[in-house]
Amino acid sequence: MFQRFSRLSNASMLVVFSIFCSAVSAEKVIYDTDMGIDDWSAMLVVANHPQIELLGVTSNGVGEGHCADNMANIPGLLALSNSPDVPFTCGNDFPMDGYFAFPAPWRQQADTLSGVPVPITDRKPTELDSVDLIHQLLSEQDEQVVLLSAGSLTNIAQWLQKYPEDMPKVSRLVMMGGGFDAPGNIIVPGFTGDHPNKKAEWNIYVDAVAADIVFASSLPVEVVGLDLTNQVMVTPEYAKRFKSQVKTQAAEFWDKVLDDNDWFIESKEYYFWDVLAALVVVEPELCQGDMQSVWVEHDKVSAGDKWADSSMPSMTEAGFARSHYDPATFGITRIGGDNPAVKICRHTQPQRAFDALIEILNIQDSSKNEAI
Repeated sequence: MFQRFSRLSNASMLVVFSIFCSAVSAEKVIYDTDMGIDDWSAMLVVANHPQIELLGVTSNGVGEGHCADNMANIPGLLALSNSPDVPFTCGNDFPMDGYFAFPAPWRQQADTLSGVPVPITDRKPTELDSVDLIHQLLSEQDEQVVLLSAGSLTNIAQWLQKYPEDMPKVSRLVMMGGGFDAPGNIIVPGFTGDHPNKKAEWNIYVDAVAADIVFASSLPVEVVGLDLTNQVMVTPEYAKRFKSQVKTQAAEFWDKVLDDNDWFIESKEYYFWDVLAALVVVEPELCQGDMQSVWVEHDKVSAGDKWADSSMPSMTEAGFARSHYDPATFGITRIGGDNPAVKICRHTQPQRAFDALIEILNIQDSSKNEAI
């Protein structure tokens, strides 16, 4: 039996009170995810936070998770949270263009939730795809909505193309992706150790064409890139601290994920990526930065190499021949050009981010979900 939120220690209550009072007023949020490892805790943040109304969860098969598995895993994760009944769906299985994909072992981890079980539910995805669900949810709201992107920008770009009239309904697009002064993260020993791309970030790299469309739009974008996430490294000490404060099923799930990925933590390569973007949604002060125009490199080449996923269809969803791109430069985010300025997050507060995740995942809101 997990303790209710009201039974947290007085010290913890003060921290929670501080976190919630410093956050913006209640926000309506649509969460777009590729269901990679750090997306799970990001989902639990926006599904658990009492000042967030999670309107829906959209995903696709472009990033780490495949659509079929995402559709089983999303309702299972939501069942651990204070927002178990929000609608969810999937989009396309492939990027808008190009042949690049995450390594297969990472995708398997995403599809299996790192081997950590979640409740099996009978909930089914909506009949709408991700693009149409985003449109419907925005159309139903009288006030503006925050979009949180924790994966490729495929769904967001396709929504922009199909429903450009929806843009005024979006108050913020908080996205994890890209990097500017920080090194890229495409090269990972044991998986992509000889990859030629030293600057790109994975969420942008798998669909740089989509990312460039988003940066060229007039959406109010906030970029939580590697410059920010590299400041919040997950350490063995933090994992131990998290374990000592588990009080809910949501926190227990994340604790088991950290246990299963102790090797990743020990490698000093595991950071708050997508979950930091989720925390920026509820704590805007965690993103301190500047406004800049951004564009994304996507130079075509005549043929693919070993980094191209030849299993992808030769035709895109839009009906044109899928192109090959230079893997050495594809997805690199650059400052400059004439695109509307976006906010680039440069500095954060690591300790505050660490504290916030522990507290938010341990909230049990009996008004939304009975204590377990």
